[in-house]
Amino acid sequence: MATINDYMNLKGFKISDIEERNNASQEVIEAAKLYKAASCQGNKKARNFLMNLQEQVNVLNNPFDDTTIKRAINNSGLDYKAILADKDSQCVVQGLKRDQQLSMEMNITKAPTAVVFDCDNEEKPGVMINDFGSSNNLEDINNNISALLERELPQTESYVNTSTVISLDKFRR
Repeated sequence: MATINDYMNLKGFKISDIEERNNASQEVIEAAKLYKAASCQGNKKARNFLMNLQEQVNVLNNPFDDTTIKRAINNSGLDYKAILADKDSQCVVQGLKRDQQLSMEMNITKAPTAVVFDCDNEEKPGVMINDFGSSNNLEDINNNISALLERELPQTESYVNTSTVISLDKFRR
């Protein structure tokens, strides 16, 4: 609900408008299915697709429709027909259910949220980031995240550098 409320606020809709709420809910679900289907063609391309789709809808104010979706898919180097075929597949539906279960287990209630784990110390709990600051400026957001991670993670060279990759795969079932 919080995600839908945030999205409706972003788009300038009244939160009490049931028709807009239903439409926003359907768009969020459709975007999640498209992203999950895109990930079948590679996680990096899927993330690129999501960024393209967000830019098309949230920055350029294009409608969330077939034309916008196709543009975002093509801009990401993905196969449009394959994504449309995969988005309603059992694999994508199961993947979304697993993601929802994981987010519930982690008590994630806001989008966006990032969870960072110290893969060298599996006993240590992860750091949840769900406040990226009030700015929409990418540099400000990166600075806010870096400051939070520097406070929370050990201050050694192996942890604080821009080439560290953190995988959540071992935390998925």
